[in-house]
This record gives sequence, structure tokens and C-alpha cells, in this order.
Amino acid sequence: MDHPFPILGLTGGIASGKTHVSRLLEARGWVVIDADQVAREVVAPGTSGLVALVNTFGAECLSADGSLDRSLLGNLVFADPWARIKLEALLHPLIEAAIQSHLEALPKTTRGAVLDAALWVERGQAHRFDAFWVVEAPEDLRLQRLVARDGMSLELAQARLAAQSKDTEKVLHADVILPNDGRDLAELLDKAEANLLADWRVRRSRTWRMPMPAPFSPHDLRQVLATLLAKGGHYGEVFVEQRRACGLGMDGGRMEDVLASEIFGVSLRLMEAESTRFADLIAPSLDELLEAARTLAAPGQGTAAVLPDLKMLCHATPSPVEMDPATVPLSTKVALVKRAESLAREHGETLQPGALRQVAVGYGDSTQRIWIASAEANSDAWQASLTEDCRTQGVLRLSVTAGEGENLQTGYQVLGESKGFELFDDAAVSRTVKEAVRLAIQALSAQPAPAGTFPVILSSSAGGTMIHEACGHGLEADLALAGMSAFSGKLGETVAAPGVTIIDDGTLPHKRGSAAVDDEGNPTQRVVLIENGVLKQFLQSRKTARRMEVSATGNGRRESYRHLPIPRMRNTFLAPGDERPEAILKDLDRGLLVKHMGGGQVDTVTGNFVFQVTEGYWVERGEICYPVKNATLSGCGPEVLKQLTRIGSDLHHFDIGTCGKDGQGVPVSDALPTILCPALVVGGTAEALPSVI
Repeated sequence: MDHPFPILGLTGGIASGKTHVSRLLEARGWVVIDADQVAREVVAPGTSGLVALVNTFGAECLSADGSLDRSLLGNLVFADPWARIKLEALLHPLIEAAIQSHLEALPKTTRGAVLDAALWVERGQAHRFDAFWVVEAPEDLRLQRLVARDGMSLELAQARLAAQSKDTEKVLHADVILPNDGRDLAELLDKAEANLLADWRVRRSRTWRMPMPAPFSPHDLRQVLATLLAKGGHYGEVFVEQRRACGLGMDGGRMEDVLASEIFGVSLRLMEAESTRFADLIAPSLDELLEAARTLAAPGQGTAAVLPDLKMLCHATPSPVEMDPATVPLSTKVALVKRAESLAREHGETLQPGALRQVAVGYGDSTQRIWIASAEANSDAWQASLTEDCRTQGVLRLSVTAGEGENLQTGYQVLGESKGFELFDDAAVSRTVKEAVRLAIQALSAQPAPAGTFPVILSSSAGGTMIHEACGHGLEADLALAGMSAFSGKLGETVAAPGVTIIDDGTLPHKRGSAAVDDEGNPTQRVVLIENGVLKQFLQSRKTARRMEVSATGNGRRESYRHLPIPRMRNTFLAPGDERPEAILKDLDRGLLVKHMGGGQVDTVTGNFVFQVTEGYWVERGEICYPVKNATLSGCGPEVLKQLTRIGSDLHHFDIGTCGKDGQGVPVSDALPTILCPALVVGGTAEALPSVI
């Protein structure tokens, strides 16, 4: 993106007032490009877009005057998910090219351009702008606007709102949130516009990074690919990785671990029909790479690939970094750890003097730079490309032990995102430390959890452990293909209750599983796995996508250059619903409220799970009675999805972790809104209570 003026992405749900905000910006001198209008332009009579639509969907999608019958086409694609995918694959490149043409036609003196579209988040495009603003309004007001503006019935207006993603999800991507509820927006717009005009160049340079100096030139990498594909194969790949990491550990007031590491390695992959040949090399020279490529190619019986020059592909990062941790002195990182340890002890004395027994603090950062050169046979021609990415992770872990006599309890909290050292500002560190201390001290007075089968409310603060473990792994394509998933063979079937939508999104800003591209060079996406209870698709790597005859989803991930990419989750969450969390709690007659989850186990074939509860409360008649300890939850993930009847409107906390699979660990996060599980088996050490079932 090299336009000499800022590009602002603007979105909002139907009747939120997005057009109103566009007009306000237009009055300030901004040029507004309406993506919906552009979509009409690219399929106007006489365009290649309309010809392509007719070739794909038939002449019946035309009106009598030869124009596109948008209503008929809309009914067709929303009734058939595969038709919808075809339509998006056909139209989106045309729309993006047309938008770029509009931008390039603007004078260099343009104040700024507003790209107005309802579906930037749904299309995984929200991170590609110099800033992204979301217009939101209360649902009851939006319903009033729809009924008054479009003459809709209340029922139809409610259905239209239900069909769109919730504002709660949209604001996860937002730099600025504009509450269009009737208030004067002038002051808000003044501030947001001034901030954007002041720093858009800096923001752009972080989002669209300059190419990094690579260990090998594009010419060298093309030579390796040509050698790899000299005797056949449909796909060849060179994966180059450089990684720097730092780790610190403090326990009992003593700095016990100071670790630093650097790695440089390269792997080669050759795919031919259903077979894959793979090699990894530590710090290789070009000659060593060429020799390894010849070895992998040797068993082939096909013809040599004729490769074009590598095409450099540049992708925006959803996680721009302000302060590279590699540039931060070790003394500053040590000071951070000491500050967290000291704050924990101070806060413990404030809450309950003498209760804290032990404080352990762990710090870690890593910066991974990757280059992926690949060549793939496409119809009668070869395509070759070079993609790069830089991923930065930071994490601060607190484990606090409190005690009363022999009663010892632990509180654990973690602060981590795909961010630079700016992640560890005083406010964020303080919140993390104080929450760990609170959990440890509160657990001292917790009562043993009752045992039985009860309704369980999982709060949004509990994170999405259940979604990730009990459901998410079963939605990875390799497990589905192997018959090791509870969702195998169920594409297009109803697998969950109405209202249940599960999404994996690699474009969420700064979330731990986010990246510009996956480890095969495919751009990350927002992938809707289950939509309104219906299984729509699986998470795909390049290999599984080829077997299923679908497109890769940007989920081909590997721990390092030593590993083959496999389908993996990124940031997986249950989409928010319409219920107020307070109302869900108020209506619980008797059961368990879970605010923090721990580790557990899951069988991906059946979906059966057992999870620990690290913060839970016994509830009776809608009121919290007392905190519980030593509780576990057992159930079946797919069955839980079928039973969900109440889904909260909140979605604010993403748990983070390193997900293990096939001996590989990759960074992930997960979340869910407050939900009511009508019946889960609660394991506890107190006397069993009568179950609800």
C-alpha cells in the first residue's frame, strides 16, 4: 500500500449509522469509496464480471433487461454454501481491483480515503488499513431504524440483524469505536481524525513492513526449487526460519533462569501426488540446500518444472510491533520480572497479611522471521512466489501460592499477545499480578465443590478452553480425514444448536494465534467453521485442502523449520449471542459458575473432555453463594454444542496457550461469551448433591 494519503476502513452492522459517519467524514474532506457500490459496478451490464457470473450460475441470474438479478442470486448463494464460496471467489478479486483503481485515480493531495463496507471483518480484511473504525448502535435502536427506514416488519428486521456478525466481534478489530446512538459525534471524530492524520505513516510502516534481508536471494531460492522439482512433483517449497528468543525465571525472590537462543534453519518439502518428501537443515549453505534438493528429487519419474521468477507477495500483519524485544536491554527485562514479583508481595500483604508463601514469575519473548519460497503446478503453468512474515510474541506468567497452615492454594495468571515489549505497560502488568494474587488468596476460603450433574455457566472470563479442546481439534481437516474427529463426514449437517457459530480468526489484532500468513505462505483468514449450528468447513493446510478439493484456509502451521505443516487452530471462539450475562446468571436456580478454567484432557474422536476449574462459584436462586475448589467438568463437546440455549453478548477475554499436536507446539488463543451448559458432570470432593438429571 503506497498511496500518499491515509486509508481508513469503516464498518458497522445494518442500521448502525455507517453511512451517516461516512457523510460526516465526507464533509471533512475525505473521499468515500462505498464497497457495495463498487460491487455493483463490477457486475454491471457489459462487464467481464457479469459474464463470469452467468458462466458460473447460468443465465437465470439475469433480469429481463440483462442486468443482474441481485435478489435471485442472493437467494441462491445463501441457500447453498458452496455457491456462496464460488461467488465470493469470483467477485472479491474484482472488487479489490476496482477499489485499487478508484484509489489510484485520486489526487495525491487527497485528505484521506474512507473504504466503507459492511463485511471487512467477515472477509478478514480489517487489518489492512491505516486505521479501522467501527460504528455501533444499540440493537433496539437499529431495529427501529430498519422498520422506519426500510418498511420492514419487526420480525424481518430481527432476522436481518441475526444474520450478521455481532458488534462484539467487530470491535475486537477496532482502533476507534463510534457509538452512533443519537449523540453528537463531532468531538469523537475530531480526536480520532487528528490521531489518524498524525501517525498514519508510522502505522502503515509497521503494518506493511519493508522486505527483510533474507539469508538467500530470490534467485538462489528459485534455483533450489527448480532442483527440487527437476524430476516431477506438483508442489515444492523452501521454508527459511530465523528466530531469537529470551526467557527469564524468578522463584522465591531469586533469578534462577536467564536463557537466550538463536536458530537458523531451512526445510525443503516436495509433494508428488499423495506422497511428501521432507528434509531439514541447520544453518545450511546454498550448496547444501541444492544437494538436499537433489536427494529429495531423486526418486521422481516426472518431467522438470519450468519455473518463472519468484513473485514477491506482501501481506499486512494484524500485529504490528512498536518495540522489538530484541532491542530491549536484558536489564530492562530483569527489572520487569523483579517489579512483578515485588508488586505481587505488596498486593498480597494488602489483601491478607502473611498469606503469600511463594511467588514465581516467568518472562519470555521471541521474534521469528520466516521466508517461504514455493512453486505449484496450476493447470498448464507453474506459479512461483516468495512470501515473508515476522512474528513477535511476548508473555509474562505469574504463579502465586498462598497458605493458611497446611492449606495451600495457587493463583495463576498470564499476560501474553503478539506484541512487542510495549505489551508490558504498568497497567497491564499490575492487572495480571493482582489477579493472580486475588485468585490464590480467595481459594484459601473456598469450599470443596459438590459432585453431580448440574447446569454450568461458563463466564466469558473463563476463556475458550472448552471450544478449543472439545470442539476445535475435531474441526481440523487432518483429523476429520482420518476419521479421528467427532465431526468427520458431517459437512453441511446440523451439529450444534441454533445460534451456535464457531470461528477461527488469524486476523485478530495482536492475538496470540494471529499472523500475516501461515507457514505455507497462505494469508490468514477468518474461517467460519460452524454457522448457526451447521458445519460449514474445516481448518485446512495445503495438503488437506487438496485432498478435500477446497481452498487452503491459512491454517497450515508448524512449530519450526524442523516440522511439517499441519492444520492448526489460531484464535478460536464461539461467536457472541444476544443474552445479557447478568440475566443468564439470575435465571440459574442451582449450579456452578465458572470464571477461570485450567488444563484438561479431550478425546478428539468422541469429543469427551475433562477440565479443571481454577475459579468457580456455587450458585443458588441466581445468587453466588460461595467459591469452590477442586472442581472438574466432564462432558462431550459436540453434545454441549447441541444443548446450548443461552449465549451471552459478551466476548472480551481470550485465554492464551501453546497448543500441542503431533509433537508440535504453536501459539494459540481462544474465547467464548458467557454460556449456559444445561447439564455437565461436576467432579468435586464435597458430599454429592442431587443432580439435575
